Amino acid sequence: MGPCTAKLDLPLLTKELIEQSARKRTYILRALFALLLYGMTIWIFQRQQGGWNGLNILGEGRKIFISLGFLQFVAIYLFLPAMTCGVLTAEKERDTLGLLLLTRLGPWTIIFEKLFSRLVPIASFMMLSLPLLGIGYSLGGVEATDIVKLTWVLVATALQVGAFSILCSAWFRTTASSFLAAYLLGALCIAGSAALYESLYRPAFEMLTLPLLSDEAHTWLFERGSTFPSGVVLAFGPAIVNGNELIAAEAGRFRNLRQQTVLDCFVMTLPTLGTAAFSIAFARLVLWRRAFVRANNLLLKTFKGLDRFFDKANNNRLTKGVVLVRETVGLPYYDPIRWRETSKRSLGTTRYRFRMLILIQAPITFLLLWPTNDHSIYSRFAPAYIATWILWIVAALVISIQATGLIGSERSHQSLDVLLTTPLKSEEIVKQKFAGIWRTIQMLWIPFATVYAFQLWWESWVRTSIYHPRVSSETAILFTAIRAILSVTLYLPTIAWFGFHQGLRRRSQTQAILITMTVISLVCTLPPLIAWALFPEPVPPFWVTAIQFISPAVVLCDVPDTPGHWIFLLLHFLGVGFLYLWLANRSLGIFAKNVGRNDGSDFDEIEADVPSPWSDSPLLRQRRERIGTRLEDDLNSAEVH
Repeated sequence: MGPCTAKLDLPLLTKELIEQSARKRTYILRALFALLLYGMTIWIFQRQQGGWNGLNILGEGRKIFISLGFLQFVAIYLFLPAMTCGVLTAEKERDTLGLLLLTRLGPWTIIFEKLFSRLVPIASFMMLSLPLLGIGYSLGGVEATDIVKLTWVLVATALQVGAFSILCSAWFRTTASSFLAAYLLGALCIAGSAALYESLYRPAFEMLTLPLLSDEAHTWLFERGSTFPSGVVLAFGPAIVNGNELIAAEAGRFRNLRQQTVLDCFVMTLPTLGTAAFSIAFARLVLWRRAFVRANNLLLKTFKGLDRFFDKANNNRLTKGVVLVRETVGLPYYDPIRWRETSKRSLGTTRYRFRMLILIQAPITFLLLWPTNDHSIYSRFAPAYIATWILWIVAALVISIQATGLIGSERSHQSLDVLLTTPLKSEEIVKQKFAGIWRTIQMLWIPFATVYAFQLWWESWVRTSIYHPRVSSETAILFTAIRAILSVTLYLPTIAWFGFHQGLRRRSQTQAILITMTVISLVCTLPPLIAWALFPEPVPPFWVTAIQFISPAVVLCDVPDTPGHWIFLLLHFLGVGFLYLWLANRSLGIFAKNVGRNDGSDFDEIEADVPSPWSDSPLLRQRRERIGTRLEDDLNSAEVH
């Protein structure tokens, strides 16, 4: 290898890309992404255009360009954090990050090669859109500069999202924590950077960019010509392209094209590139400091601090340190794994679960009591329904992370072999491991009871017959009550067993969480999209409604305006019940096989051919006699001494 080639050698990037290319799922995901991208783009174009008449589609290539650009940004924001958040936490969980830091690779090299090992696959996904861009360009309405601007903003957005995900992976110890932070903190950071810009840096940035921006771009960005404030535009990639053209067009507000030069587009992405550079620099700073961080539950430390504060406040002349419920944790007589999951795990005790309940219950109650206006009082965007959706998203995320980590955390902590040596059957081990999840589900019953009780009161007060004349308030209340009981009873354990099933089959918890949440999202969104594509009319036929009711999202927001909805509701939950039982039995059946445990029911062929030590073969009798003679000699010599 020559000196020039040696300087360009990227061993870590090469290793990551080779490992990805050797996996079958890489090509399956790429094919599915291409199918979804092409199908959605063509379907949106057909609906906007109203047909495929050869004369009508001439000059309409911009609609393909807008739909394709919007979907590409959605793919980056949805998939890139999940792909990137585990690149360093996986090394920490396998205890290989220390070995990686001992190599000749510097921290900057590790950060950049890990980052580009995820940007290269997402770039290959984006390149799948080139044929569609070519079709849009050939139809007319799209210029070469538009493609250049879209490509540049996509690159800047991918760098921003990937860099922040790398920062989360460098800071957090576990993949699950990094996964949550990449999405939740990522959205907060975009909003926070926009607010910080508006309050501090807007005048300075306007003055610096005044000689670079064109007059129309400057007027649109800084003189309130945009739909969003300038801080939101500069922090959010889709809002930059051609004056918020992508978002406005997808919302159904086609308008005249904003004149934006390539230089305008480059200048507007400078804050995005700045946040990406800051994230990479901060990830480099914390890589060594957080490489060997011990298990540290920030929420648990906060709760312990509250314990010390309340204990100190309780020791006064009035209360004199009285404790109403005193918890004692002793050694278990039975069910040791259940005891470990409910007593020794973080947030396993009653007082911590109660405080976790307060963290969920308080904002939900605040949202339920949020005032509303006359327009939204009859809609499905009233606070009662928004709070329900937020609670379901939080509950699905919490249950998925906890269920996928039942076995994934044991593997990462290298304690799975110890667990498997427990003298219990595999089925009993799984049932006891689920004790913590059942307690979490029971804790979630309280906020769910709150939101659904509020919904029942809301339905009776709003009088659903005003909004849906064919539905009486009594019918709506009964429908809401049955739906609430069945959904909470069946959805939560089904999500738990599906997450546990994926945690058994996947090598890392990141893959299990990603697959679990992706499947849940697809099950909720695909049936209504398919039904809408087949029959877009306001009143669909019977069979289209049946397709819609496959989705839990449709079931949770449905109003029983026809008697058939009751049948679909019962059939839906009957199917969910069968799925729940099948997942539970399936998970119990494949546990021993996936973890490499033998309960004694199946014997290995090699071990079956080995003779038993109690057999009467002459060779084994001679061995036992020699061992017995040696033991007698040792005992005699011990008595003499």
